[in-house]
Amino acid sequence: MNFRYIECTSTNQLVQNFYELNVGDKRIPLSSKILPTAQSHILFIDTASDLETNFKNATFKNKGVVILGQSYKSYALKADEPFFAFGINFHPTALYKILETDISKLTDKHINLSQINNKLFELLEPIFKENIKGETLAERIEIQLSKLDLYESKNTILVDDVIKVIYDKEGKINVEELLKLFPISQKNLEIQFKKIVGLTPIKFIKLYKFLSLMKQYESKKSTIARLVDYYDYYDLSHFSKDFKLFMNQKPSDYFKSDNELLNNYLKV
Repeated sequence: MNFRYIECTSTNQLVQNFYELNVGDKRIPLSSKILPTAQSHILFIDTASDLETNFKNATFKNKGVVILGQSYKSYALKADEPFFAFGINFHPTALYKILETDISKLTDKHINLSQINNKLFELLEPIFKENIKGETLAERIEIQLSKLDLYESKNTILVDDVIKVIYDKEGKINVEELLKLFPISQKNLEIQFKKIVGLTPIKFIKLYKFLSLMKQYESKKSTIARLVDYYDYYDLSHFSKDFKLFMNQKPSDYFKSDNELLNNYLKV
């Protein structure tokens, strides 16, 4: 298995980074837990048979150019054949600016892009079919996305500003504190945030904080005990409760199991 991130060639408001994943015969069949990264994605999957993703109430068969909405909890990925995947990790508000539609409709869904927006599909699919990879592919995608007309409003600007604060605080902030910084009611913030991002601000904050902690742990930058304190969890019991919420397993079971794919993409 070979996983790596690819950085953007220039700062932009749509893409945070790209990633490339090759899974060979030695890792097949593959069964892995996927922790959401508080982003939406477009993923190109080159495989002989579909990749299967399983949520609590839905199963998706994935092949070709797939759009992945936000998710709040981990889900399962299964592959029976070797595959290559190239992913676009979008800024949380990017899909709304591109599609100008309620992004919460895509939450916990993995759907072929042609079924959601054929114009975007026709813009990207030919690039993926050119059999280029790595930085060259990432740069081509950046160029194509830069041609899009983006929808922006006072609400997208506000949500972008809220997300920047959440990022700066590493998720160590609550909605009440955000409301002191921005001229908006809690109800309206929840409505706009869910429509533009796909999750409520409370869920986004909790997920982003947990994700930040897991990235620090998988990158060997600190111990769990220190990270639990740093990320303002009340105690290990509180952290364990959130761990079960997001990962659907106890921390002790996770830390003694093989999570190669998850370990790779959580490293920073």
